[in-house]
Amino acid sequence: MKRCLTSLVVLGILLTTTVIWACSVPVFRYALERWPADKYSAVLFHRGSLTPEQQQLISHFDQAGTIAQKSANVELKLVDLDAEPAPEDLALWKAQKSETLPLLVMRTPLPAPVPTGFWSGEPTEENISRLIDSPLRQNIAKQLIDGQTAVWVFLESGDAAKDKVARELLVKELKRMEKTLKLPEIEQADIEQGLVSVSPDSLKLKFSMVTCSRDDSAEQSLTQMLLATENDLKDFDSEPMALPVFGRGRVLYALIGKGINPGTIEQACRDLTGPCTCQVKDQNPGTDLLMSVPWEKLVTPATQDEKELPPLTGLTSFSNSDAEKNDSASMPQLLNKQVGSESQATEKPVAEEAGPSETVAEAVSTETSEGTTLTAESQGAAPVHYKIELFLLVGSVVLVILLAGSYMLLARKQ
Repeated sequence: MKRCLTSLVVLGILLTTTVIWACSVPVFRYALERWPADKYSAVLFHRGSLTPEQQQLISHFDQAGTIAQKSANVELKLVDLDAEPAPEDLALWKAQKSETLPLLVMRTPLPAPVPTGFWSGEPTEENISRLIDSPLRQNIAKQLIDGQTAVWVFLESGDAAKDKVARELLVKELKRMEKTLKLPEIEQADIEQGLVSVSPDSLKLKFSMVTCSRDDSAEQSLTQMLLATENDLKDFDSEPMALPVFGRGRVLYALIGKGINPGTIEQACRDLTGPCTCQVKDQNPGTDLLMSVPWEKLVTPATQDEKELPPLTGLTSFSNSDAEKNDSASMPQLLNKQVGSESQATEKPVAEEAGPSETVAEAVSTETSEGTTLTAESQGAAPVHYKIELFLLVGSVVLVILLAGSYMLLARKQ
């Protein structure tokens, strides 16, 4: 009886917590507006003082540096091997099995699916530029900002016949999902509490697909990043993979080989289009990609005019004067329409209509013609459902009191 009463108390608390943190906004939209991208860890191993050239290079990671200006979700950690590094840092260094110094190691957000890192190499301008951005990532970001439910990345295996079968099946099933799935009805209370900044009628149920070749040198960092979103994906290098990307570049999980089938595709689509049962990001599946996108400034209501986006640039081409111009411009010229010449990776929409590859980069001003911008950033954190919380809190207290009283009465009889 004691165990039963204790279980009921715990169950009541869990149910209360779950209800408080649930909302009717679809997962993909809530993630786009409310879940900031987790930061990647760039660990630079060295011995002793860095040279002036190396200091200049790592200055890109400073708060006022190029990478911060590009809004890339990455932070730098310096580890001097001559200064008694922490045990975990020393273990990471030994796991690289390299004598190259300085050595840059990139890891997905902690707890990292691949704790030893997904890439290591010399900290050069070219390497850092490719790590923090690429044409295909800009393409994905552009579609998500434009309101796509999810962008599916089809990672080729290299086996043309196997890739063709899996790709065609994925395209077919995504079309079917667009026709059969329905978005949840968003409750008026959630709208009033600011949990979604756009009209529910403007939300799209639209899936697209982009293809990434493992042999594309411009997308090598993205390929390695995708394979690091789970700890065993590198074991399936001979199989095609399909990875849905939603929100601010978050990979849900990978479908592999024969796992790319109608049932698993439908389940992933339902997971993304259903109501957000838990607003706490860390309690939801997925791993964020490293992307250079000013999400807070670009995630705006669909009713506003579409924002033009700045061209993709490397580190060396981004000067202080350029940054000042971007800050002072109210609406810079941003479209850079390149038909995939920068990369072998080409967009393949579900509708199979070829379109230009568009890019996203530096932060932009988001003032509208009326002088007001509705963004996830300007709204701040979603207000708490005070009335609901108060009701549930009172209910929980009453439940606990009743159960405690029952327990005392039973204890007396024993």
